[in-house]
Amino acid sequence: MKIHSKRKNVDSNTYLLLMFIAIELFMSFSFVGYIHIEPISLTFVYIPVLISGCILGPKESTIVGAVFGLASMWKASAFYVGVGGAIFSPSMSGKPLESIVLSIGSRALFGLVTGLLFSLAKKIPCPRIGIAVVASFGRILHAFIVYTCMMTLFPEAGFTVRDTLTDIQQNDFVPFTIITVVAVIVCYEFYRSPFFQKFMQRIHKVNQASAKIASGKWGVIATVILVTLASVSVAVYFTNRIETVMSQYNIRLSDDISYDLMHLQIQFLLGILSLAMIVIIVIILHQKNYSYLSYEARLDGLTGLLRRRYFFHIGEKLVKSNTGGYFIIMDIDRFKMINDTYGHPVGDQVLAKVADYFQEAFSRQNIFGRLGGDEFVALIISPLSKADIENTLNDMKDRLKKLQIQDLTVTCSIGVIPVDKNYSLEELYRQADHLLYEAKKNGKDQFVFGK
Repeated sequence: MKIHSKRKNVDSNTYLLLMFIAIELFMSFSFVGYIHIEPISLTFVYIPVLISGCILGPKESTIVGAVFGLASMWKASAFYVGVGGAIFSPSMSGKPLESIVLSIGSRALFGLVTGLLFSLAKKIPCPRIGIAVVASFGRILHAFIVYTCMMTLFPEAGFTVRDTLTDIQQNDFVPFTIITVVAVIVCYEFYRSPFFQKFMQRIHKVNQASAKIASGKWGVIATVILVTLASVSVAVYFTNRIETVMSQYNIRLSDDISYDLMHLQIQFLLGILSLAMIVIIVIILHQKNYSYLSYEARLDGLTGLLRRRYFFHIGEKLVKSNTGGYFIIMDIDRFKMINDTYGHPVGDQVLAKVADYFQEAFSRQNIFGRLGGDEFVALIISPLSKADIENTLNDMKDRLKKLQIQDLTVTCSIGVIPVDKNYSLEELYRQADHLLYEAKKNGKDQFVFGK
């Protein structure tokens, strides 16, 4: 169960990390990250680093911080950038390694430190207060780290740690801090909300189902490639038109100006691509959520296992596309007596528990179904040997026996048949059902293997 929960978090974090990277790039190359209203100039570009550190963790915020550094390094690599900004560019500073450490290293360190601080803040009795405090000091921490690196790596530039105090005295400091704290807290609460957790749980379940059969992965990859090529074509066309217009008016540009124009056009391209990436991620998540609603209609309402028709639909594809595996059929011994003696509500509880134990016994990358009544099936495509299957079934049987209903012990009879690609799933089912009948005839509470 812990592995399953960890896997669900990995699914969720991957989508959110990609989203934060895209948002970070979009803010770096658009006015969304830099809003200038005299006499205040607000810079929001490192807010995604703070939010990713708050809701994802230090590793993710370090990655987003590094992306922030890459973007700032590219923007500094132009002739129109001032002397203070040029030290962030390996091609402009004269100290390539130092500039890389300053641009990327300092921002990655900022992401790591804030991620660790948020992790500590969430462990205190009142995490919201701790998160608000860390968020409010985010800008100070960023300035401190950057100015420390500038002072150490480029002492000739004249920047020192004391410049952090100058940054605090800026007119935009208070409104930026308020906006940052509100943004971080709102995102944190939304991430923890039942609505979002349920949404991401649906995405995880769809990913599980997609991993079992040929999914639309290549379609998504093709879409991303097409969007990227389309964005590049727009930027190339834009560049070509600028050159054509200037030639038309007999305007001759120096090499430095031509480089700066190309530099800006690449920034424009990166901004468009990051926006496209945000849209693609939103569309993918929406499509997966819609797919889950359709998938949910094919699940048994009591156990959450696949219904008969959908189990055979997916299973047939798996049998044809995988080599090896086992088909398992299982039913509960004396289940009719359980219903008649203790009532259907108790019988339903037993069915739900048996279904849970069945899934937990084997990896969830396999598929499980309830064909009706107390009849359960599974198609095991994990690389397991016959001995592995026997040990797993014995462990499951021992666990089931602890499911006592007053003086009645719950047991199951099981039939197991190796998967053969020469047989259809329906044929494997019939053979396994015959083995199940043998297990019943031989005294129940056992499994019988076929050849």
